[in-house]
Amino acid sequence: MKTKVYNLLVLLIVLLLLTSCAQPHSLQHETGFKTEGMIYSLKEARVISKENLIKELAEYPVIFLGDFHSSDFVHRFSADLIEALGKEYRVHLANEWFSPDQNEQLSFFLEKKLDKNEFLKKVGWKERIGYQYESFESIYTKLQSVKGEMYGINLSEEERSRISLLQTEQMNEDERRFYESLDMDVTIHQKMVRPYLSHCHAPLKDEDEQKCIERMYRVQVAWDEKMGQESALLAKNVLQGPKDKLIVFIGAMHLSSGLGANMRFARYSHKPFVTILPCVKRRVEQGLADYLYYVDPLKVE
Repeated sequence: MKTKVYNLLVLLIVLLLLTSCAQPHSLQHETGFKTEGMIYSLKEARVISKENLIKELAEYPVIFLGDFHSSDFVHRFSADLIEALGKEYRVHLANEWFSPDQNEQLSFFLEKKLDKNEFLKKVGWKERIGYQYESFESIYTKLQSVKGEMYGINLSEEERSRISLLQTEQMNEDERRFYESLDMDVTIHQKMVRPYLSHCHAPLKDEDEQKCIERMYRVQVAWDEKMGQESALLAKNVLQGPKDKLIVFIGAMHLSSGLGANMRFARYSHKPFVTILPCVKRRVEQGLADYLYYVDPLKVE
């Protein structure tokens, strides 16, 4: 009888251990966020000051800086970071909004050869971007004040459209090579992004929802790949010494958990990089970024 009871206990313990192994608990951080702008280092598991953040960024030539497109606070934080880094470094800003063929216009704008209205018209801000320019303006004025440079890293509207619609016959050789190289089989990225694409808001004529979701995901991957490749090319060309910093300013979803443009950057460049993201939560997953800063969730659309 005792032997049977003992064997049952052993079996129960084994089953509990197996169940525990099958359903591991993720490591989470309690950030202690209370007010907007508080910064948390996931590497150190503690809140740090902005001054300490600047010091710690010294060893990273490339900084991926996430954006909430509708948040004025995120844009002010980003502008202040550019200003602080600009006191010690030459700042090169790579921006999601623009494509490489617009680099001359970006340069003219920073050199004040184009005024604001001319700039907005030439880059098609209202048509391409849609968000209020005034929300982002502090980023560009601070970049001007520190004599920084700015570059486009995204697909052009035409390139994006051809990939979205699978118009391979209309692609030139470089575009076709880029499209055929897209890696859309990163399972963990699919699991992260797919819930946000679970409903197709703008299906094409005669397009079912599944095809629409596949098209949206294809464009998401193409954005990440293009921005990763272009950032790597910039890192090679503009980072000439320890006093150069490349800030890649793009949507936070393109950087979350190191699975987007930053992951693809790492495939093409060996430059050390760090990821900083805005955050509306107080409890966060390990690996979400290297640094987080708090944004009031009530102020984010």
